[in-house]
Amino acid sequence: MQANERFRLVVRRGPQPNQVYDLNKDIITIGRDITNDITINDPEVSRHHLRLTRGAGGFTLEDLGSTNGTFINGARMTGAKPLNNGDMIGLGETVTLGYELARPAVASAPPAEAEYGVPTAPGPAARPPQPAAQPQQPPSPFAYSQTPEPQVFAPPQAPPTPGYDYDPYAAREEEPRNTMRWVLIGCAGISLLCCCGTVVGIFLVDSLCLWNRLPIIWNILEALGYSATC
Repeated sequence: MQANERFRLVVRRGPQPNQVYDLNKDIITIGRDITNDITINDPEVSRHHLRLTRGAGGFTLEDLGSTNGTFINGARMTGAKPLNNGDMIGLGETVTLGYELARPAVASAPPAEAEYGVPTAPGPAARPPQPAAQPQQPPSPFAYSQTPEPQVFAPPQAPPTPGYDYDPYAAREEEPRNTMRWVLIGCAGISLLCCCGTVVGIFLVDSLCLWNRLPIIWNILEALGYSATC
């Protein structure tokens, strides 16, 4: 990393969109707590979520054991990982930060100087001679006029939408959650069906006095002192 290269974080999604944070320290912490260098107040962000450490080629990101995890370009990271210009950092599922290189503005070139270092100032004597005015000739009678081409006006276009269209976290669907929900619904339905079948079966056996035709159940009922009267 050159001396004139500086990095910054830009909020692409989350609270305060387009907020810019200049990374002007060697060690920077990010989290929901106000004691961090960069505070992001969002439920998906842990109190002390991650840490950025400056190195020779830029910053290295390290997750501090956050609850909802840290993602780089959509992939959940473990341990420490160097960042590249343009990486998208995700804090949980609702906050996205863009890691960008911010170069300083280039200073304007100094004014031209003379051969011995004396600035030259244009004066009356330094102005080039003006060419003599040429007499205007009358237009030729044989000159023909050209028909101007019709102008084609393009329809107005809608102004570009501010912000960035790239969002690697918008493509992540909650398929595991939907699958688990259907599994739970299926288990509940099967349990309800089994309970209803058991109640109906007991009612039918008791109504038709079929206890003595169920050997094992009948033996258990006799051991408990139950006698069926038909």
